Amino acid sequence: MSGSARRHRITIGSGLGIAAGIIAALTWRQRLQARKTSPLRCAGNGRVALITGASSGIGAAYARALAHAGYALILVARREARLQALAEDLTRRYHVPAEVLVADLADPAGVARVEARIAETGALAFLVNNAGFGIRGTFVENDIASHEAMIHVYVNAAVRLTRAALPIMLAQQHGAIVNVASFVAFFPVTGSVTYSATKAYLKSFTEGLHQELVGTGVRVQALCPGFTRTEFQSAGKIDERGIPDFAWMPAESVVAQSLRDLDNGRVVSVPGLGYHLLAALCVLIPRDLLYSLGRWVRRYRAAAVTSFDGFHKRTYAGFSDFMADVRYMSHNREQIRAAMRLIDAPFRERLMLAVTQVNACRYCSEFHAKQALRTGLSEDEVRDLLDGDAAQCPSDQLTAILYARHWAEAAGNPDPDIRQTLMETYGAAKAAAIEMVLRMINVGNLSGNTFDYILYRISGGRLGR
Repeated sequence: MSGSARRHRITIGSGLGIAAGIIAALTWRQRLQARKTSPLRCAGNGRVALITGASSGIGAAYARALAHAGYALILVARREARLQALAEDLTRRYHVPAEVLVADLADPAGVARVEARIAETGALAFLVNNAGFGIRGTFVENDIASHEAMIHVYVNAAVRLTRAALPIMLAQQHGAIVNVASFVAFFPVTGSVTYSATKAYLKSFTEGLHQELVGTGVRVQALCPGFTRTEFQSAGKIDERGIPDFAWMPAESVVAQSLRDLDNGRVVSVPGLGYHLLAALCVLIPRDLLYSLGRWVRRYRAAAVTSFDGFHKRTYAGFSDFMADVRYMSHNREQIRAAMRLIDAPFRERLMLAVTQVNACRYCSEFHAKQALRTGLSEDEVRDLLDGDAAQCPSDQLTAILYARHWAEAAGNPDPDIRQTLMETYGAAKAAAIEMVLRMINVGNLSGNTFDYILYRISGGRLGR
C-alpha cells in the first residue's frame, strides 16, 4: 500500500471515530438531560398515578413499581376484590394511599367514570393505559361485538383518558403517560388482526403525541412488550403451546425496562434484547416476506396444538435445557481438549456412533459414519454400530461401547454399578474422557432431533421423521 493510500485510510478512520464520538456524546448528553426532568425522579409530594387494568399482570407490576417510587395510586379494573387486595398490600408495604376504582372500559359509562375521577385529581402525574383483553380465533370466527369491545378498550378508552389527563399535566408542566401497546405493533399477526391493529394505533398515536408535547415537561411512551407471563392468555383462552420458553418475559422485567426507558426519554420501549433487535429489523423486511412469515407462524402455532404420535426421537424439552448443555461445554473446554487427547479418533467415532444409534439422529448418523470411515473403520463395522451391533469392535473398547449405549438409553444417568465398571476398566481419567465424548455427541444428537421435531410439527407430520 502506498503512503498516500495509507494516509487516506487513516484520515477516513479518524473522521469516522470523531463522528462516532460526537454522536455518543450527544446521546449521553440527551440522556442526562432526560433523567434530570424524569417524572420518576419527582415522585412524592402528593403526586398521583392512575393505572388501568391494574388487577394483575403488567398493570399490577406498574402499581408495585410506582408505589415503590412514592406515587399515590388510583387502581382501575373490573375485578373489585382483586383490586382491593392489591391496594391493601401496596399501602401496607410502601405506605402510600391506594384507591380502588371499579370500571369496565369497554363500556362508555365506565370510561366516563374514570374521566371524572381524573378531573377531580389535581396532582395526576402518571397515567398507564394498560387495560385490555384478548380473543382467540380469526377475524371472522369472532362476532363484531368482540372486535368493537377491543377497539373501545384499546383505542377509545386510551384516547379519552389521555385527553382527560393531559390538561392537568400540562398545567403542572410535568407528567408521564404510558400506553401499553405490544410487539405486534411492528408486525401484523394473523389470528389477532384487530388486536394487532389497535396496538399499532397506540404506537402511532403515542409517537405523534410525543412530537406535540416536546418542551412541555410531559412525556409519553408506547410500551411494546413481546410474550409476557400474565393472566392475559388464560383469560382470553389463548393457547400458549408452540411458544418457546425463551420468548417469554416476566411482567416485572417488562415494567422495569419501561420505566428505565421513560427515565431516559425513550418514546417506544421494546423490552428484551431479542425483541428490540426484531423491532429494529422490521423496517428492513419486505412486506411480502413479512406476510409469509405471519402465515408460517400461524401454521406453526396450529401444528403445536395438534397431537401427533409419529415422532419418538429424544429431543430437548426446552431451550433452557439446550443452553445448559452449551454452558457446560463452554465451561469445560479444557476437559474436552483432554478427552480428545486421551481418546483416539477411531475409538471416539465408535463411541459417538453407539450413542447416535440410540438417539437416532439422522444428521449425526450420516456425518459420523463418514468420519468413522476416514479414521479407518470398515463400512461393515460402521453399519453394524448404527444397527446396535458392537461385535466388530476391538475387545479393549467393547466395555466403553456398551457403556455408551447404556448411557444414552439412560438419558445421561447411568447405573452407578455400570459406571464403576467403566472406571475400573479404563481408570478415572480415561473414564471421564469417555463420558465427555458421550456428552458431546449427545448435544449434537438432541439438537438435530429437536430441529427435526420442529419440522415435524410445522409440516403436520410430513417432514422431520
